[in-house]
Amino acid sequence: ATGDLFRRDTDGDFWRIDNIADVIHTAEGPVFAGPIRDALGDLPAVDLAVAYGVMPAGGEHPVAVAAVTTRRGHELRLNDIAAALRPLPAYERPAIVHVVERIPVTTWFRPLTGPLRDAGIPQPGDGTQAWYRDASGERYRPLTDAAHRRLVGVAGS
Repeated sequence: ATGDLFRRDTDGDFWRIDNIADVIHTAEGPVFAGPIRDALGDLPAVDLAVAYGVMPAGGEHPVAVAAVTTRRGHELRLNDIAAALRPLPAYERPAIVHVVERIPVTTWFRPLTGPLRDAGIPQPGDGTQAWYRDASGERYRPLTDAAHRRLVGVAGS
C-alpha cells in the first residue's frame, strides 16, 4: 500500500490527489495539499508552494495553510491567489496563504513542511505577505489581527 489517494473521473481514469499523510483534516472537512500546491505552483510569480495543517493552541482541528516562495522580480497578487484557487471547492482551499523567504527541502529537493508547521500560523504585520480566506470562502483578504484571532480561536475577535 502506497498511501496514495486517487479520484476517478467520468471516463474511468484515476488521478492522484494526494498522499494520505498530507491530508489536512480541518473542521470543514478534508483538505488535500496536492491540489493546493499545484494551483499555486502554476502562478508565474510562485517558485515553490506547499500546503500543511497547523493546529491552533487549544484547537480541535488544524487550519490549512499554504506557503509560497516567489520568483526573483515577481510579486504575488491577491487576485492571482483567488483565481488560482477558485477551481477548488471552497472548503478545500487553504485558510491562509503566505509568502515565505524560503521553504526548506531535503537533499532530494522534496519540500519539508515540518519547520513551517512548527512556526505556526503566520502573524499579521510580521513583514511577510499573508492573506486569509474570508467567510464567503470565495475571496482572500490581507491577514489582519482580527482575522488572525478568529483563525487561532482567541476570544474577542
